[in-house]
Amino acid sequence: KSTMSRRDIGKLGEDFCGHILAAKGYRILARNYHSRYGEIDLIVQKEGIIAFVEVKARKADGIALPREYVDVKKQRRLIKTAIQYLSSTGVELQPRFDVFEVKLHSQTGAVIGYNYIENAFEVGDIDAIF
Repeated sequence: KSTMSRRDIGKLGEDFCGHILAAKGYRILARNYHSRYGEIDLIVQKEGIIAFVEVKARKADGIALPREYVDVKKQRRLIKTAIQYLSSTGVELQPRFDVFEVKLHSQTGAVIGYNYIENAFEVGDIDAIF
């Protein structure tokens, strides 16, 4: 049985995501950006887009898809944190919210697959942000 903690799994997923997105031409602007509302795993930029990326790493034998853990409450926190980031940095790129799913081998913890969902949700999907 693997002894990886949730924190280890999360860090592994974020590192993997960072490598993949860098290889796809994204520039990493921030990792684990905190606000009083929550945290954004990765903030990346490519051309005129700034993407706020929620990384979800799960073992392959999990009961739900990783993206299913990004519920409306989580989306609301991500959006509020993104708004704070944009206003504090003055970045004027087109924002986008992505989810990066990482599937890990149940025993070894090795990455066995991933799925990058661009525009996983939009601010308009959520009734009232504040």
